[in-house]
Amino acid sequence: MTPRRIKSLVKNAIRRRLLAGRFRFDRHDFSAVSGREAIVVMCLWNRPSRLEHILRMLDGQEHPEGVVLLLWNNTRADRETYDAAIAAHDSRGSLRRVDIVHSPFNLGAIARFYWARRLAVAGYEGPIIVLDDDEDVDSRFVSSALEQYDPLALTSWWAFTVHSVYFDRTAARVGDRVDYAGTGGMVCPATLFRDPRFFTDIPAPFWLLDDMWLNHFALARGLRLAKLDVEIAFVMDETNQAHGQAELKQDFWEYLGGQKRATT
Repeated sequence: MTPRRIKSLVKNAIRRRLLAGRFRFDRHDFSAVSGREAIVVMCLWNRPSRLEHILRMLDGQEHPEGVVLLLWNNTRADRETYDAAIAAHDSRGSLRRVDIVHSPFNLGAIARFYWARRLAVAGYEGPIIVLDDDEDVDSRFVSSALEQYDPLALTSWWAFTVHSVYFDRTAARVGDRVDYAGTGGMVCPATLFRDPRFFTDIPAPFWLLDDMWLNHFALARGLRLAKLDVEIAFVMDETNQAHGQAELKQDFWEYLGGQKRATT
């Protein structure tokens, strides 16, 4: 058996364990958790300097029930940096707990949804808020996202109406038809991830395009795509891996029948 084949078998075995909710994480409690907190999930990748700011940003949310942050670190080399940032954080506001998984290899952004699946399988039926680690939000973001939550929709700030090919699109406004809803700055139902096929059926060549797959997966199950009315700012744009995925995104859009959907 070749080393490449062995590596593939190991990765597949790990993914099966993740699907079953069997993954290790470190828990950091800052104050008592009631179970009513907003759930925010986030992947960490290639931006270790950002976590300190992210913790302060979520601690400053004007959300009386508080926030629980579920992190998935896809870069093993940054483990010490992330652990140090969490240990040094002095929570004085909304951030009640941080749980972090240190992944054995880079699973891509889809990994954060293993958190959502674990919650859903355990019986949680509420919303999850998805943020990227290159996004800054204001202090009302969590409350605004929850106020606009629709259990039958992916409600996203990075929302577009597509006219023909994937990048022929315009930013959607509230009430517009939405053909693409980005995962960074989204609120959606955790129960969607109870179905293991979200993780098992994504075509291997497009594994890193979890955003487009999630759109397709949700629409196929009767959910809709909607615009989230919040303000978000991107930072560290030079680290965004999407810059090298333009052709792949168009290929996946066509593979999923997106062009036909966008023009109907």
